[in-house]
Amino acid sequence: MEVHTPATIDTLRGGLAASGLEGSLQRFGDDGQYLLRLPAGADSDARIEAAKAALSAVSPEAGYPRLDVVGPSVSGGFVETSILAVLLAGAGMLVYLRLRFAPHFAWAALITLGLDLSKTLGFLVLTGLEFNLTTVAALLTLIGYSVNDKVVVFDRMRENRALDPERPLEDIIDLSLTQTLRRTLFTSLTTFLAILPMGLAGGPAVTSFALPVLFGIVVGTSSSMFIAAPMAMFLERRFSPEGPAAREPASLESESGYL
Repeated sequence: MEVHTPATIDTLRGGLAASGLEGSLQRFGDDGQYLLRLPAGADSDARIEAAKAALSAVSPEAGYPRLDVVGPSVSGGFVETSILAVLLAGAGMLVYLRLRFAPHFAWAALITLGLDLSKTLGFLVLTGLEFNLTTVAALLTLIGYSVNDKVVVFDRMRENRALDPERPLEDIIDLSLTQTLRRTLFTSLTTFLAILPMGLAGGPAVTSFALPVLFGIVVGTSSSMFIAAPMAMFLERRFSPEGPAAREPASLESESGYL
């Protein structure tokens, strides 16, 4: 619902709070223009009228030029579009990883990426955060951030394998994680600290973006260090029962530079 009034946003929020209404009020457009979002439900009409009464009580000159109601069909279409966006992003990442790395490494990154997303969705459910376009942007941001972390580790594993093709894969993984640990922790920490103020004091307008990203940084960093590389080793051995030691080094690293 769009609200036009010369009253300050604190005055309007005070009126809503005094009436016991739950909603998100933020500035919208020019000065004196605000956007009020109310939770949908069977009593939506009653909530809208109560909100108008509460706002008119603290600002009698308030006007309401536009009112939009999002019904179940619109919400369903939004969910489907959001899922499609996340799936397309995941498919694009799979193509990129498959072109850059061997199949078992590409699938390891995709599996751990799915784990990161499922944990973040569980976080949204447990905390009751609103799922909106900002949340979808947070999930897409998480996909890029998580894949970037894993690519750094896999690149270092490829370099170490090229330097010592006969070295056991377990040692390659330990060495690569040790070499990238400082970079991974520092990058994650600086990103986390940069977004933390948005999550703590950003208000409803950015909370649905900041909190999922903060949670995603933690799970994405942990999966890059503890899950992605062991998953790649498991998949390599699962689909190559003879193990890497029984194969020629050329089969581990192709002419195009795959690991």
